[in-house]
Amino acid sequence: MKILITETQALRLLELVDNNKVVCDSCGWSWDLSEGGDDPYVCHECGHDNAEDEFIGKKVMVYYNLHKHTFSVTYKSKVIMHADYVKLKDVEFRVRKGGKERVRSEMSKNVHAFVIGDLVDYCQYPCENIPEEPTDNVITYNPYKYDSFVYKSNKKPIYKTKEIDMINLKNKLFVIKKIKKH
Repeated sequence: MKILITETQALRLLELVDNNKVVCDSCGWSWDLSEGGDDPYVCHECGHDNAEDEFIGKKVMVYYNLHKHTFSVTYKSKVIMHADYVKLKDVEFRVRKGGKERVRSEMSKNVHAFVIGDLVDYCQYPCENIPEEPTDNVITYNPYKYDSFVYKSNKKPIYKTKEIDMINLKNKLFVIKKIKKH
């Protein structure tokens, strides 16, 4: 049986442990795996847990983090990573009405708009090799202008799609790869 993995997945596997050395994803500190004690993947310098649970194939919620200027990916209501690139399938765009109304009344943004789907691939923040933004099928959301996510080109609402690439470049836009046709 052959197991195929993407280049991003291979790099993540190789980054975690290299010749029985662990390199912290957060601060860069490294140590021998044998010196880790009861929690060999927890960094003794910054406390970051470098053991990665596998989230590929799991249903996640993604939102744009205004403080970190990247995407926050959540699983079971817990932020599991920050990423500059996220690819999802069987996607739903969700805007919480109460949060949107509060943004409009208080004129201050809050987390209330999400892209939900099965995680296919990602590149964690900071990501050096993110794909370029295509110019077609671009999706955006602005709580001051729209009630839902919309196509940037014609402002028509979108609620679901088959597959999406979320790319954190200058526009912080969501880009659809394959649109689900009915």
